[in-house]
Amino acid sequence: MKTRTDERTEMDFQQIKPYPETAWNSESFACQNPRPEQGVLTKLLQGGDPLPWCRAHETVPASMIEEPTPAEIKQRLEENKGETHWDENQYNAGSLNKWGLIYFYLTVFGKGICTMFLPFFIIVLLATAFYDGWGLSEIADVSYVYGIYVFLPSGLIWGYAEASERGYLPMPWFMKAVKHFTFSRSTGMVTRYKNNKELYSHPFSEFDCYLVSSPNHQGILSYQLHLVHRYHRYSDSIPLHTFTTSEQPDELKRIWNLIQRYMDTSQPMPDVPELEPARAKDPTTAAWDAKNNRKPDYWFSMDDVEFAEALLELQAEQRFMPTQGPEIDLFNGGTQAG
Repeated sequence: MKTRTDERTEMDFQQIKPYPETAWNSESFACQNPRPEQGVLTKLLQGGDPLPWCRAHETVPASMIEEPTPAEIKQRLEENKGETHWDENQYNAGSLNKWGLIYFYLTVFGKGICTMFLPFFIIVLLATAFYDGWGLSEIADVSYVYGIYVFLPSGLIWGYAEASERGYLPMPWFMKAVKHFTFSRSTGMVTRYKNNKELYSHPFSEFDCYLVSSPNHQGILSYQLHLVHRYHRYSDSIPLHTFTTSEQPDELKRIWNLIQRYMDTSQPMPDVPELEPARAKDPTTAAWDAKNNRKPDYWFSMDDVEFAEALLELQAEQRFMPTQGPEIDLFNGGTQAG
């Protein structure tokens, strides 16, 4: 006999839209055309052969999920009224334009002046007035100059930024986001942008991932991860190393595993804090969570101490795990490794 909970769960799943045919599915996909021959220079620039395609497992890069913490993610979702750059439909990578970045640094500078320099200024002003025998007129003159030319502008800039972030005032017109690229789980498309205009868009299965190494000025190798379209020689690749601050090869390989997991509609989405609110809205992920009794607020129920402990546990578990799942053959449709 079905309970009300079972009936409600079935109704919720029915309301979730299924995936279109263009979505990536590692269990059922059309064989890809062979890779075109590449010259020696192209191979050197791309770092040799691409990383293998795989049926991604649950490994995630711990360095990627260290920040923001679940508490910070929840606060950001509240401030942005639920809007996020990463959900069950797509991952959207972008940044502020140059004027937005200037304004951001001005707000940080203004906050520092108001919260740190102002108390210090008051203490120094009173101490100076006491030891030098200043009267009210001298104190008023110094306070007026610093107040008009330093503290008032800083307070206005910082205050407007705080009010606009909380939705009390409109965002400044020049605070425009510059879109860099998107990964769409719902459609299976990868899109690259330049100056907020679409540069190219292709199915996920038409891309290859390259781990590129180069020595820095100290002679130490640094690593980057790039997604490159297999059949076109675009000058702009998709920089996957921006997902993490780590330059360790194993962490970058886990990034490639995570992206394949996210795009693969035959598997649940990666279990990372930023995707926790979206898990119930994705058909495959919602079904997997229900079957495995995953707590809906597994990450969001943690405080900062519990989150730090969970990260250490995750790192210990993954230390001896392969960075990627079993390989798949995009060109012949067969599994190469089990």
